[in-house]
Amino acid sequence: HSHTDASDGRLSIEGLAEHAKQRGLKVLGITDHSVSQTIANGLDADRLRRHAEAVREANERIAGIELLAGTEVDILPDGSLDYGDEVLAELDLVVASPHAALRQDPQTATDRLLRAIAHPAVHILGHPTGRLIGKREGLSPDIEALVEAAAEHDVALELNANWRRLDLRDSHLRLAMARGCKIAIDTDAHKEADFDLLSYGILTARRAGVTKSACINCWTPRKLRSWLAKKTSA
Repeated sequence: HSHTDASDGRLSIEGLAEHAKQRGLKVLGITDHSVSQTIANGLDADRLRRHAEAVREANERIAGIELLAGTEVDILPDGSLDYGDEVLAELDLVVASPHAALRQDPQTATDRLLRAIAHPAVHILGHPTGRLIGKREGLSPDIEALVEAAAEHDVALELNANWRRLDLRDSHLRLAMARGCKIAIDTDAHKEADFDLLSYGILTARRAGVTKSACINCWTPRKLRSWLAKKTSA
């Protein structure tokens, strides 16, 4: 889960990849915002397709790291996604996240996120509450229902390591571990320094007892690719 200057990030595809390499990352998911995020220069379907082509071209050219062409697609208030199925099917990685309507009542929020989890193209549910620490409470969905659905549909739950979010929380992650969920730790990188936020996610995961086998960041690139492709073709 990272962003380039195609949406609201500060770095090019190449710049983001080079800084990720410097920090020892082997795989980088490039997931710029979808069209509804106008404030973040979200990509419409045509721009997304061109951007995905550019990511794949860069992947062929840049040695030492594997780049995944993806999206952080908005989960709309009714639980539908911001791109059509045919567009999402073309991508390597789909992170579905809520960004708007973050004052929904708990039941509406739960139903919204459950619909996204059940979507066959979704690999990762991004920052499920949408909170910003000290600024915005975000959604209060039924986390137990979300983790059960995520386990059923083989969707990973995101631990967003950005210090403004830390979403999911350690208490949520403990429940996820008890239900056998997969976890994805990421920095939501928009600039070079954001990669250094990974330690906050690791500390949170350790407090929650997240295991190496459950954390997709700990997998080999081959195993990760296999999981992404298997879910896409399911």
